[in-house]
Amino acid sequence: MINHARCVKLQLTHRFLVFLLLNLSPLEMNRRPLLLFLALGALLFTSRPVFGQGYRGRDFWVAFPKNAVIEGNKILSLSLLITSEFRTQGSIVDSRDGSNQNFSVESGAYIEEEIDTTIELVPGGDISKNSLHITSDHDISVFVVSHRPASTDSYMAIPAGLLGTSYMVAGYTEISNLHFSFFPTQAAAVATEDSTLLTIHLNGPTNTGFPKGRTIEVPLDRGEVFQIEGSDIDSSDLTGTTVSSNKPIAFVTGHQCAQVPANVSFCDVLLEMEPPMEDWGREFVLTKLEDKTYYVARVIAGSDRTDVSIDGKHVATLSSGEFFEDDSLMHDAIVTTSKPALVAQYCPSANFDSLKTGDPFMLFAVPSDRFVMEASSVTPVGNSFRHYLNIVLRDTSTRSLTIDGMSAATGRYPFGVTLVSKRTIPHSEEMVLTLQVPTGRHIVQSTAPFALYAYGFGLHNPIQNTGYDSYGHACGMRLGP
Repeated sequence: MINHARCVKLQLTHRFLVFLLLNLSPLEMNRRPLLLFLALGALLFTSRPVFGQGYRGRDFWVAFPKNAVIEGNKILSLSLLITSEFRTQGSIVDSRDGSNQNFSVESGAYIEEEIDTTIELVPGGDISKNSLHITSDHDISVFVVSHRPASTDSYMAIPAGLLGTSYMVAGYTEISNLHFSFFPTQAAAVATEDSTLLTIHLNGPTNTGFPKGRTIEVPLDRGEVFQIEGSDIDSSDLTGTTVSSNKPIAFVTGHQCAQVPANVSFCDVLLEMEPPMEDWGREFVLTKLEDKTYYVARVIAGSDRTDVSIDGKHVATLSSGEFFEDDSLMHDAIVTTSKPALVAQYCPSANFDSLKTGDPFMLFAVPSDRFVMEASSVTPVGNSFRHYLNIVLRDTSTRSLTIDGMSAATGRYPFGVTLVSKRTIPHSEEMVLTLQVPTGRHIVQSTAPFALYAYGFGLHNPIQNTGYDSYGHACGMRLGP
């Protein structure tokens, strides 16, 4: 059974303390300094998991791994989508030259900031300063988008204060054929402090000649980025490669252009910012994707002797860095592991599916004990896409759920939002709501924990070539203790 008790306790404690502090009169505050001191101390102690929900923060580091050029020279566009619950000002600093791009966001709104495409990482294994540092005066959520016609994906950035020092590459199988260039797994580490030392233990060969099994060390200073890519000589799937550091790093992982499953057309870029290994979990709810018949999942083990079960059936025992892949899931599923693991969910290539919509994207499933109580989403592309939200929550929790400020319990939804399906997961207290939403910002809130996933598919448009395009990402999880 999924256990949300710890998350609920922390967040209810936080809300009570905020209420207490806001409702003490000046006279009471003067007369009760000890109470105020204890309340403030407890608030600080409990605030990190709460403010971390939905990946909100005021300090972010991001990078843009390579988005493959295929089928001609399709124009690349890179962007940041930034939203806030408060009127906010901030800046985007390019680590290459220190240039500054200021921004402002109105309360409850979002903005899109176009980014110079020369910041995209170049394959080759060199250290670069191709990163962005985003800061603001109030909490914001940051969504990172890499888009070419027919090759798009996005990720939600993790605030610097919630980053960690241990990660594991999650990619996919390489592509090498007569029609396209070679496309490998790729991952990038961004240093947030000077004198950062990366230690990388390779689970496959790299394009710079390092063999599988080699351990390499890479020194980085603040804002510097190191990218690894698989080799075109041998299997290039670097999934399971460990990346550790002596100081916190931002870690973006994925694939330059993956076919999912491996030999089924067509390919698409995969991007996700990975939570630290200390925030991995043992129970996950995978949700069926609207407009698709199948989806694919990989369970990546962080420790030896990790048992994996899907819907209660044991399917694998893994060593550290190994993964189990199920390439024909057709329903919402519960994945459980005996030790903490990372679970990646993949949208399949169009030709794998009976529904010829979209191509691959990758998202990370949120551990069931790290659900949140509030999360934002912004659709990363415009009206040429059909956008969806999948919400995972307890069957009894819909009465407190709101979508864009409107209660879901009423059966009515904000303008343009449509309930597509409401599904109870067998042998579980969990359910899944799938909503079709219009272009723009959306906020989901509840007094009970939930997980939120955003994804979308291009509608057929011969001029814009969006018919085989897609994106997907998780909208945050509770990080930290």
